[in-house]
Amino acid sequence: MSTAMATVTIDLPISVYERLQQATRQQSRSVPEIVRDMVLRDIPSLPSLPHDFEAELDAFERLSDDVLWLIARSTLSRSDQRAFARLNRLAQQRSLNVSEQARQQALTEIYDRTLVRRAHASVILKRRGYDLTDPDSLRSS
Repeated sequence: MSTAMATVTIDLPISVYERLQQATRQQSRSVPEIVRDMVLRDIPSLPSLPHDFEAELDAFERLSDDVLWLIARSTLSRSDQRAFARLNRLAQQRSLNVSEQARQQALTEIYDRTLVRRAHASVILKRRGYDLTDPDSLRSS
């Protein structure tokens, strides 16, 4: 049984490409073979996202730059930040009760999604030509 393949072109820093070329000589394999094997080996370790969240992230491509900037700078609300910090401190001091554990888990989920949204928005802004190397210099909306 044959697996369908797709061709992907990527840009790599010269130093990485040179290391790949060195590996090709050592292993008597081509650069595409080595890169393919690296990707296939690491793909299973990538967590999958819930379908609704993937759909939300896919929609980011259609957002304006101003909206993406807002997302890239978004954070938990102050009350959620305080509650999350308090629960994390408590968890270091004692076992959390069931309702505290549930609240901590919910806040962890919100925090994780916020980080993924911020990262995804930043990637799109970078691709659109914005310089994101200095987080303190991000332009205001």
